[in-house]
This record gives sequence, C-alpha cells and structure tokens, in this order.
Amino acid sequence: MNDEDNIKYLLKRIAEGNSDAYKDFYDLFYIKIYRFTGYFVKTDYLKEEIVSDVFFSVWQGRKNLPKVEKIEAYLYTSTRNRALYYQNKKTKENTISIENLPIGYSTLYETPESIVITDELKLAVNAAIAELPERCRIIFLMAKEEELKYKEIAEILSISEKTVNAQMVTALKRLAESLRKYINLFFFGF
Repeated sequence: MNDEDNIKYLLKRIAEGNSDAYKDFYDLFYIKIYRFTGYFVKTDYLKEEIVSDVFFSVWQGRKNLPKVEKIEAYLYTSTRNRALYYQNKKTKENTISIENLPIGYSTLYETPESIVITDELKLAVNAAIAELPERCRIIFLMAKEEELKYKEIAEILSISEKTVNAQMVTALKRLAESLRKYINLFFFGF
C-alpha cells in the first residue's frame, strides 16, 4: 500500500468513528498544519486554537472524509480560512514567526568569520522574507517551506496558478535585490 492508499484507508476508518485512526491522522498532519498556521498568526496560543478548530471540524465532518480527494489541500484550505477568521475577528495580527523556519544554510569551513557571515546571512534572509508583501510571503513560504506545487498553492489560496507564479517571480526578485550585498560578501568575499 502506498502513502495515498494508507491515507484513504485511514480516512475511511475515521469516517466509521475509529478514534485510534483519528489519532494517527492527527499525528500525521499536526506539525504541517501547525507550521502552516504560523504563516498567518504569530502567537502560539492562537496557532494552537486554530489547529484545534481545524482538527475538531475534521472529526465533526468525519462521515464525509472518504469523499475528500486531496486531504492535505483540504487541511491547508481549512487552516487558512480559520486563520483568516481569527485575524478578522479576534486579532489584527498578521505576522509570521520567521525565527522558527528551518531555512538550511551551510558553510564550507567552520571558521569564526564564516559563522558570523552565515548568521548575518540568515538574519538578512529572514528580514527580506518578512518584508515581502503578505500574499507574496505566504506563497513563497508555501512553495519553499511546505514544498507545495503551484497548482496546490493556487487551490489552497483560491487563486490562479498564474498568480502564484507571478507572486513567486516577485518574491525572488525582491529577495535577490535585498540580499545582493550579502551574497557577494558570502560567496565572493567583496
């Protein structure tokens, strides 16, 4: 059985009211959904509340789960909608916790200088990502962090693939402009 078949079987068992299957489902998707929630809200409490709401609604609608074609897209869309609801109703916060993103950097030589430069580069990248317009930043992080395809992002955000592509082009251009001096220093030493 492949992963997709395993998930479909899990959804079928949840639809039948199997709480162990639901726990397995929760364990499988919790981290992804929690991290995705961070694209919309900053506070851990609010992230937890949103994730709880999403998983509670999954359990409430469990009888319809076998009909869901793409469960990850469904979860991301539900999370986005719930996060936007909380933004509009409970807070006006729309920031992202950049420090929690696992952006991978490596250096060839672990010298004190290279460590300082790497740390500066990390800060510069995080700052540049934070300065992107909200929609552009969310799309960029969904593509790079969650490794979602443009089509999946378009479905989740209810926009066209062309819009996703245009936002990614914008994000990459802005990041390249913001980071030009750090890239020259890091890679070329000037």
